[in-house]
Amino acid sequence: MVRHPDRSLPKQAGKWAELKGAYRFLNNPRIEPAQISSRHRELTARACLGHRVVLCVQDDSDLSGVKIEGDEFVMHHTLAVLPGGELLGILQQRFFQRVQTPAGETRKQRAGRWRESDVWQEAVEEIGASPAPTRLIHVADRGADNLRFMHACVASNAGFVVRAHHDRRVNAAAAKLWDHLEAQPGVGTTMAQIGTQRNGKGRIVRRGREAKLEVRFARVRLEEPWNRHEEHDGPLEVTAIYLREIDTPADAEPVEWMLLSSEPVSSLEEALVIVGYYQCRWVIEEWHRALKEGCRLESSQLEDARGLMRLAAVLSIVAVRLIQLRDFADQQVEEPETLKRLVPTLWIQIAAALARRAAEELTPKEFWQTLARRGGWLGRKGDSRPGWKAIWTGWHDLQQMVEGAELAASFPPHSHKCG
Repeated sequence: MVRHPDRSLPKQAGKWAELKGAYRFLNNPRIEPAQISSRHRELTARACLGHRVVLCVQDDSDLSGVKIEGDEFVMHHTLAVLPGGELLGILQQRFFQRVQTPAGETRKQRAGRWRESDVWQEAVEEIGASPAPTRLIHVADRGADNLRFMHACVASNAGFVVRAHHDRRVNAAAAKLWDHLEAQPGVGTTMAQIGTQRNGKGRIVRRGREAKLEVRFARVRLEEPWNRHEEHDGPLEVTAIYLREIDTPADAEPVEWMLLSSEPVSSLEEALVIVGYYQCRWVIEEWHRALKEGCRLESSQLEDARGLMRLAAVLSIVAVRLIQLRDFADQQVEEPETLKRLVPTLWIQIAAALARRAAEELTPKEFWQTLARRGGWLGRKGDSRPGWKAIWTGWHDLQQMVEGAELAASFPPHSHKCG
C-alpha cells in the first residue's frame, strides 16, 4: 500500500493468495480499527516530547462517497502538528456512524444520550496531558465550539484554540460575543492567505486571495447557554480574538474569524501567535485529501462497514507519510549529512545521478525537489512548493529504479555474457 497508495487492493496485492490474506485481515471481526494504528499513535505521542508546543489539530470527515447498508460513517482524528506546520503523526483516531435523531425526542432525552458533538471532548480526554515542558493545544473549527470541549481541555491541563460558531452571552450576560469584540479598539492588521473554497460538487465558491485583516482581542467570560445549563460545567473565561477583512474586493465577501483560546493575550504579537496556531488547522484538511484522493479510500469495493474502517486505519498512516514527504521537500536543510540519516545510500546515489550532482553533495532539499520534478513539478521561479502528489509520484519512480539496481546487482558477475 505504501508503494502504490493510489491502486486498488487487487493491484496492490499482486497475487491471489496475498489478496485473500488482505481481505481476511480487513474483515476480521476480532480486530478493532483503532488497534491497527495504536503503535503509530504511541510513536507520535513520543515524538511530541521535547517540543515546547504541540498543536492537537482535531477534525472529522464523512465519507460521502461510501455508504454501507444505507449508513454513513464518520472519521474523527487528532493530528500532532508543530506550530510551523510540520506533521508528526496521528494522536487519536475514532470511527462512528451518523446519529439519526429520533422523532419526537425531548431535550432531556437528547442530553442523556451520546451525541456527535461529544467526540471533541472525548478526544481530549483520550489524549490526556503531556509531560512538561510540552504544552498541548487543541485546535479545532466551529464544530468544537462547546463549553464541554473547552472544560475538557482545562481539566487535561491542555490549551485550546477554536473558531467560534455561537454568538454567546459574555460577561454575566452583559453583551453578546460579536458585539463586544466589535466594540474593542483595533490593535493592528495582518495579512493572511485565504484558500480556494469549493462546494460539495467541487465548484469554486470563493477564490483564494491574500486578505488584509484587522485584529481585535479581549478577555471575556463565556456564559452557559440559558436553556441548557445541565449539559455544561459552568462559565469559562477565555481570550477572544476577532479578525475581519478590510479593503475587501468588490466581488467578494469579507473574511471573518472569531477565535476563542485558553491562552492569555496582551499584544498584537501574542494575538498573531494564536492566529498562527489556528492556521495550522489546514494541515488536517490536506491530510484528509491525501487519504481520500491520494489513497483512494472512497473508491474501495469493501462491502462491510467495519472492513472499510480497518482499511481507513491502515491508509491513514500512509496518508501521514504522503504529507511528511511534502514537508521534507519544503525544509530549508542544506547539510548533505542530514540526508544520509534519512535516506539509504543507494537512493541518494540514484537521485544524485538524476539531479546531475555528486552523491556526497546532494542536500535534503535537492533530493526531495528531484523527486517532485519526476512527479511533474516544474520548479520555476514563481511556482509554489511541490505538493504531495508530485513528490509521491517521484518517490514511486525512484523506488522502481532502486529495485532495478538491486536486481541487477543480484546477478553473478559475467552471467549476462554469451559465447
